[in-house]
Amino acid sequence: MAHKLNKPNSSVARRNRYKLMGLLILCGAQLGQAAEIKIGVSMSIPPYIIQATNSGIELELLNQALAVKGHTASIHYLPLARTFHELREGKLDGIINIKEGMINNVFYSNVAITYQNCAISLESNQFNINSINDLNNKQVVAFQRASSLLGEEFANMVKTNSGYQEQARQVQQVYMLMKRRADVVVMDKNIFKYYLKQAYLEGKLNEKDLKQQAICHQIFPPTEYKFAFLSEQIRDDFNAGLKQITQDGSLVALQEKYRRLMSFDNEAEASTKLTEPKMIKNDSY
Repeated sequence: MAHKLNKPNSSVARRNRYKLMGLLILCGAQLGQAAEIKIGVSMSIPPYIIQATNSGIELELLNQALAVKGHTASIHYLPLARTFHELREGKLDGIINIKEGMINNVFYSNVAITYQNCAISLESNQFNINSINDLNNKQVVAFQRASSLLGEEFANMVKTNSGYQEQARQVQQVYMLMKRRADVVVMDKNIFKYYLKQAYLEGKLNEKDLKQQAICHQIFPPTEYKFAFLSEQIRDDFNAGLKQITQDGSLVALQEKYRRLMSFDNEAEASTKLTEPKMIKNDSY
């Protein structure tokens, strides 16, 4: 009697391939070999990730931390769901901007980056915003998917606020606030500062617009993100590199580099009319 052959279980095969990829990377690292680490990145989020120039705070932080152990990063820009899929398939070695538990069978780094979302208004409006409830009855423009990402209380506000909308292009949020087409914008404070300058350089805002003072109402907790790797050794190497660049001042220098990128110092020097805006109150980098 002929024996029926069992087809290999596809999920088991994937898991075995997944483990093999991690082991290969691990062995290379243990032998002291520098590795090129394929990293999945889901979107361009200036100043953290600037796809056009393959730069940004996070990408430079990633490169500097990996370089401590001799590794390099190869960046692959993909939709979020695909980064997860390709990591599971072993086609990527890691992904960034992850919270612990979002994906299984990976090794999470220490906290790599912290975002600070704010409700940002103009000081001249004198809004008293100390909680999410204070956004009710205001014209609020948030970033895309904010209603599902900023917690239950925010989601409830969205349901009852007919003046709420979301913008995929965050530069539009800045433009709408500074042109008084919105009462409040909800976004990360550094993204706001980056796009404020971009809107001015592109001629969408003038010097009069920039003299308005914006206020960051920190009604949201900081959002901490980790990076996820297939290899425990690469994760450890990244953590060691992150610790070193934090201790030796490289991380502070990187942050200062992007602070200057978002400032108006050069424009103020080039113009007798434009004074240096305070950018945003209640802010620390």
